[in-house]
Amino acid sequence: MSIKNLLVLTILFINLTIFSQGITNKKVNSVEFNRDRNIKLYVPEEHDRDTIRKYPIAIVLDDDYLFDIYVGNSKIYANADLTPKQIVVGLDVDSRKNQDVSVVTKSGNLTSNAKKFYNYIKKELIPYLEANYRTSPYLTIVGDQDAGNFLLHYLKEKNPIFNAYVSISPRLTDQTLRLMSTFDLKRLDEIDNQFYLYVSSNPYEKKERKDLHEQLKTGLETLKTEKLHIAFNDFKDEANKPTALVKALPDAFSNIFGLYPRISKQEYEEKIKDLEPLDAIKYLEKKYLDIEYLYGTNLNVRFEDIYAIEGIVIDKLDGDYLRVLGDFVMIKHPESHLGEYYVGKFHETGKNYEQALFYYKEAYGKMELSDPNAEAFYENIIRIESMMKNAPKEESLPLEDEPQEDQEEEDNNEEDDNNEDNK
Repeated sequence: MSIKNLLVLTILFINLTIFSQGITNKKVNSVEFNRDRNIKLYVPEEHDRDTIRKYPIAIVLDDDYLFDIYVGNSKIYANADLTPKQIVVGLDVDSRKNQDVSVVTKSGNLTSNAKKFYNYIKKELIPYLEANYRTSPYLTIVGDQDAGNFLLHYLKEKNPIFNAYVSISPRLTDQTLRLMSTFDLKRLDEIDNQFYLYVSSNPYEKKERKDLHEQLKTGLETLKTEKLHIAFNDFKDEANKPTALVKALPDAFSNIFGLYPRISKQEYEEKIKDLEPLDAIKYLEKKYLDIEYLYGTNLNVRFEDIYAIEGIVIDKLDGDYLRVLGDFVMIKHPESHLGEYYVGKFHETGKNYEQALFYYKEAYGKMELSDPNAEAFYENIIRIESMMKNAPKEESLPLEDEPQEDQEEEDNNEEDDNNEDNK
């Protein structure tokens, strides 16, 4: 092993030691096995404080190295606001010839012991987690090698249990591919949800298994499913198996939580920049509705994403939709001054200075005096007041039915002349 790779693994070990804090061991009674099964459980520390937030579940078919790597990555990515915080469960997979995840060689079907394990996860473990923790409907299952092969069997469920399937270097067989061809994965397109399948391999697999990976990849990609999002990575340039394993989970995260992060430069360039203002606002609203629906988290619209579409709304159509953006922000962030600012700018653009001044003052009133932008923001108020003061006053026009002074004098003169003639 090179010094570089040794250093990477050393840093990883130190980080995992830190990440292991807060992890507990529990027992879950299993009717399937007629005994308790051990689980290793990581629950975000906010779980006990935040009574509203719900957390996606990740079930890792290993309570040792793969569990530790997953927990470490889940913390890193959640702290970077790239994924929601997750509840992570590590299972004590029977190490004796991997009986819990074993398959019948000739058919590829699960063995009797693996069927029990399958049902234990489906009928006992998941209900236990949902009853004892604030979980969202978004479930992920993760496994490598034999466990990576085992978890693929959940794809056959008529009503899918999991949203995301992460299979790392699965020990595929011809029978596995034959079984998967009978799962009718196109049926997922008829379900109002999103599903993700991530499969990785490494350059040190035997040629026979590499060929099976390619067959699986080709077969799945030809399905062209809309609701099942498929991603493969063979990590062919990695130096060894451990490096490919360590890199697989971050790669999987970018796929199974692809909707969650703030608007990226790529997302903006490909999906937003050419939209009209109203469509850009609708895009932003839909993005967060989809995040809420899929991951079950109560994530509010990020200010960074509001700023991402701000230029479109200001610059296009003479800022006519600034009022809509302002109303949207006031609903999502009523404590912020930003919504009133947009509405004020809308009125200023339309030369309705009285209304602009009102909203700018409302916005300024929400700002803390310690806010470094408060003084600069007050310039909006000064500017509008100055414009109102220096605006030319319109001369009032006389009413049509109001007689003019000249007309009155002329009428009086005519009346005098008539009086003289009468005399």
